[in-house]
Amino acid sequence: MPLRNVGALGLCTGKVSAALWESSAESMDGELMKTTSRFALAAAGLLFAGPVMPAKAADLDAGCCADLEERVSELEATTARKGNRVVSLQVYGQINKALLLWDDGVDSDAFIVDNDQFGSRLGFQGRVTFKQGWQAGFNMELDIQDSATNRVSQGDDEGINDEIKIRQNYVFIESERWGKISLGQQSTATDGINEIVLGNSLTDSKDLFSAFKVRTKGGGDSGFLVGDLVDNLDGDRNDVVRYDSPSVYGFILTAAWGDNDLADIALRFRKEFNSIRVAAGIGYQSDSTTEGDEKQILSGSFSAMHVPTGIYVALSGGQVQFDSADADDGTFYYAQLGIEKKFLPYGSTTIYGEYGHYDSISAVASLEGIEAERWGFGVVQRIDSAALEVYANARVYSFSGGTDDFEDFSTLMIGSRIKF
Repeated sequence: MPLRNVGALGLCTGKVSAALWESSAESMDGELMKTTSRFALAAAGLLFAGPVMPAKAADLDAGCCADLEERVSELEATTARKGNRVVSLQVYGQINKALLLWDDGVDSDAFIVDNDQFGSRLGFQGRVTFKQGWQAGFNMELDIQDSATNRVSQGDDEGINDEIKIRQNYVFIESERWGKISLGQQSTATDGINEIVLGNSLTDSKDLFSAFKVRTKGGGDSGFLVGDLVDNLDGDRNDVVRYDSPSVYGFILTAAWGDNDLADIALRFRKEFNSIRVAAGIGYQSDSTTEGDEKQILSGSFSAMHVPTGIYVALSGGQVQFDSADADDGTFYYAQLGIEKKFLPYGSTTIYGEYGHYDSISAVASLEGIEAERWGFGVVQRIDSAALEVYANARVYSFSGGTDDFEDFSTLMIGSRIKF
């Protein structure tokens, strides 16, 4: 290449490098990759410009670098930048997919589903410290399930067309001394109060297959669903204002109030005593959100684990009182026994068995006196290096009472959950 052309390239690159250096100095906010690239361009410009005599450089057209400078400006404009240097942002989520095999005593099939126990979701959480001991922030979380286990049913492997919905969308202010106040779509105080399990079983007293029909012994439709007879009376998510107290000796008090006079309160406890880890919670709900189905619920759960052996137990139960004079009170209780230990080098293995009993938990008069039992067994294997869990669980539901005899409903689900 002629010396004159080399000099032109050197001067051109040098001018752009100087511009980049100046831009970098103005926006020095930790963008290491961009800054490093500009250093490299500046060094290249000096290298090429070094042997050029001033007389040769003076002959160059002043617009020789216009195209390159324009291109650099375009790249600067399209570079993603952090929109707010004050509020931190965390992106998180999980994917939980499974193969579901089911048998209602008459028909059977296999579906690919989203496990609604811990469904697929995507969340964004922001937090800022605006004063010592005080923080503010937000949480926005989307539920993304195309075939959730609580919506699929016989003849419908897709469920209700409700694939993406808001799980959480709230703002909060939190004090280390006074606790946390949050406002918006979020968990009520009793959400999860009946689902405390210290073992990583990926299951609890919650029902997963509420949209499936229960069959009579003759093969007919009983007129009700599994979810009408199996319900752990747990809290939910709603538009509420919620207060969480600071932890005092392991106790946290939570209260929430929302639309249509929805109100609940819960007390949670978590502590470890020598080699025993304990977690528990109890809550009360007053729910008037559904007209004609107003109810009061008292329920809770308890779990303990012997840390050296990994043996654990989980218990939960509750009672619902319906305001309707025609509906009897309903109850449920549930137990899980298991072991969680690192039998394999990949991560911990959880093996468990479970049993649940549900009696008249619906206000529908035709379902009074009908009881449901649930038996189950499962295994979960963690793979720590991939933030992955693979699992399999089997359940059998049986129903009794009323004027009909019913077929059992059984499921086998094999799947995996990966977090990010």
